[in-house]
Amino acid sequence: MRYYFISAILIVAALAITTFVPFIINIAEEGLVSVQIPQNNSQVAGIQKYNVPPISKNIPAPLLSARAVFVKDLLSGAVLYQKDANISLPIASLTKIMTAIVASEYFKPNSVLTVRIGASVEGVKVGLLPGENLNFRSMLYGMLLSSGNDAAYALAENYPGGILGFVSAMNKKAFQLNLRNTYFDNPAGFDSIKHFSSAKDISIVTEEALKDSTLARIFATKETNIVSLDKKYTHQLSNLNRLLSQVKGVLGVKTGFTQEAKENLVTFVNRDGRQILTVILGSNDRFGESTKLIEWVYQNFTWPDFEVIH
Repeated sequence: MRYYFISAILIVAALAITTFVPFIINIAEEGLVSVQIPQNNSQVAGIQKYNVPPISKNIPAPLLSARAVFVKDLLSGAVLYQKDANISLPIASLTKIMTAIVASEYFKPNSVLTVRIGASVEGVKVGLLPGENLNFRSMLYGMLLSSGNDAAYALAENYPGGILGFVSAMNKKAFQLNLRNTYFDNPAGFDSIKHFSSAKDISIVTEEALKDSTLARIFATKETNIVSLDKKYTHQLSNLNRLLSQVKGVLGVKTGFTQEAKENLVTFVNRDGRQILTVILGSNDRFGESTKLIEWVYQNFTWPDFEVIH
């Protein structure tokens, strides 16, 4: 009888192992847990560190005038704070993050672009002149640092199909990124009932842009000059993002403002390897409120190392 009882226990244990081990492996494949299992007992013991979601101290978030807010920890993917993050709103020049992505997927750094009607576009400008030729990289700097609408339109004008073709490519990219609350009808961010996005969608667009090392470097640049290919014209550029100089760890990304959209700002921060992304839409004080939000995140959250000893 004891023999049959022990056999039954062994059978149940075997079934449990075959049932739960695939489940554990599946969790690891999904990115929730990543556990390295020793191949044999002779493997040298050690400590393996993992990125885990930061832990909140339950310090209240600052009160903000912004219509929508989204804060994400980039290493773990954890959402640290959000307010109406899925509501579609006007986004002004935050549009240019997507413009930069679409343009970068088509043009090469030294592609020659000619300024056409972009010189007559309203709003903030680099000061490009009709017929002026610049390489693609210079045009990106003009659009992302000075938020030049003329540069944004020059990029679109030189794209296959012109402005209409470029805007169509922007919406195609939005579909590929599964942006559910986003639609574009111009490359610069002018207000329109057919031009909108959400704080969460903008964070997705920004993460996509940060994968491009050239764009990441431009976002973090405080000032530079760009020169036309014939050396006749030089344009001095200064980044409109004040936080690059004022807040520790800020490495971009983009400002935006129109009367309808109010003040918008996307900020990428890296402090001691703790990387966060903040998005503020419809603020009365984008720099002040983003600063409060960033400082709150680093005060409220701790990023412990999750260690597994084997």
